[in-house]
Amino acid sequence: MKTRIIIAIVILLAALPIAAQYAPEPKRDNLSSAPKAFRTFFAKFRNAVEKKDKTQVAAMTRFPFAYGYDAGDEGMYTRTQFLKNYKHVTGDFFGEYKMGKNPWFEGGDDQSYTISTENASHLTFIKSGNTFKFISYIVEL
Repeated sequence: MKTRIIIAIVILLAALPIAAQYAPEPKRDNLSSAPKAFRTFFAKFRNAVEKKDKTQVAAMTRFPFAYGYDAGDEGMYTRTQFLKNYKHVTGDFFGEYKMGKNPWFEGGDDQSYTISTENASHLTFIKSGNTFKFISYIVEL
């Protein structure tokens, strides 16, 4: 009986990479397909970042704020740490038009919204009352 269970587990584990290969890609649209309320919020957010208005961006952010720049360089920022590292957070995704005018957008079932840039950075926002909050910035390696 134990042998049969072990064999079944081995077969299932061997099939996982094959199943993952044929799994559908997550639906990814452009920002223009996002709900209007989020597009309006994001336009204000983007404007605040482009104006380098740290105070306004921090007001649109939920703390603690999650970040991940590199393996071993991830964690949570308090508001004070976020403001201190502001240039590091915002420089990558808005610098040199890496985001573009209509970046990739994914909406989650949990009222979360993710914007992805050309350099594999992901900005995640979550619905918070009548507005949205910037909750994380993660860079894929």
